[in-house]
Amino acid sequence: MEADVMFQLKNIQKFFPIRTGLFSRVTAHVRAVDKVSLTIRRGETMGLVGESGCGKSTLGRTMLHLLSPTSGESLYKNRDVFSLSTQELRKLRRELQFIFQDPYSSLNPRLNVSEIVGEALSVHGLAHGRERDERVKEILSVCGLAPQHAKRYPHEFSGGQRQRIGIARTLVLNPEFVVADEPIASLDVSIQAQIVNLMEEHKDQFGLTYLFISHDLSMVKYISDHVAVMYLGKIAELSSTAALYKDPQHPYTIALMSAIPSIDVDAQKKRIVLQGDVPSPSHPPSGCYFHPRCPYTMERCRIEEPKLRDIGGGHLAACHLVQQGGGRL
Repeated sequence: MEADVMFQLKNIQKFFPIRTGLFSRVTAHVRAVDKVSLTIRRGETMGLVGESGCGKSTLGRTMLHLLSPTSGESLYKNRDVFSLSTQELRKLRRELQFIFQDPYSSLNPRLNVSEIVGEALSVHGLAHGRERDERVKEILSVCGLAPQHAKRYPHEFSGGQRQRIGIARTLVLNPEFVVADEPIASLDVSIQAQIVNLMEEHKDQFGLTYLFISHDLSMVKYISDHVAVMYLGKIAELSSTAALYKDPQHPYTIALMSAIPSIDVDAQKKRIVLQGDVPSPSHPPSGCYFHPRCPYTMERCRIEEPKLRDIGGGHLAACHLVQQGGGRL
């Protein structure tokens, strides 16, 4: 593994069993994440986008071993997170943190802010008593909250303030890598920009590396260095942010990009509406998973699954038509 590579995911799969009948026998599996490989370099933000239910959050949780994988490897600094003992994984938690999607349900309503943010310091034996309280107030200040907020409870804060508390809880351990799972999805538009700017400031200040999971393509473009597009548990396209937004290649990515709102009244952007419904992840179609909804489907697409291949300049796409046409749709 290269020195600047922080995370390397290799063919990660996460299947959830479907149990039916009197004896709860496993009759099928939900293929939430299906052979995903991804490289995240130190100091960058990798954006992960796709429709709801495509497996984005499951991938983020699985790579940190918050969910047990079905198969594959999750290499953090060349160590497989999946093969670590409970003791080793516990120590590693200080470096690997998670920002949860819902700032309302992710905070314990019975604990005040000081207890919520400082809990991890106590669990890992890093600070206690007055030292812990000072560390909590310091990190709250960094996240734009006042010292007096430390004794208040979650119900006394707005959604944006709660998400700041969640970010403070993440940063208090000085992590190196953070999975941000839809951190702005439940917030007002005016607050979303504040949270994203706060995350950008922390990235520079603390030297963080992010996996930023979102369905908001505008915010992903703003914060990400590279973007991976996910569809039905697989990576459909992967490229630098500039290249992907300038010249998307996979038909699914093109359709997603066409839905981005624009304030330019002169922009002649045609909205592409995909036909049909997203297939069930428990019974995915043969060949290319996207072929039932793709306007360019060929016979080969129905039979053979496309591999994620470089189509030029580090731009990867899993599409037979793009690869067959020499790298551009």
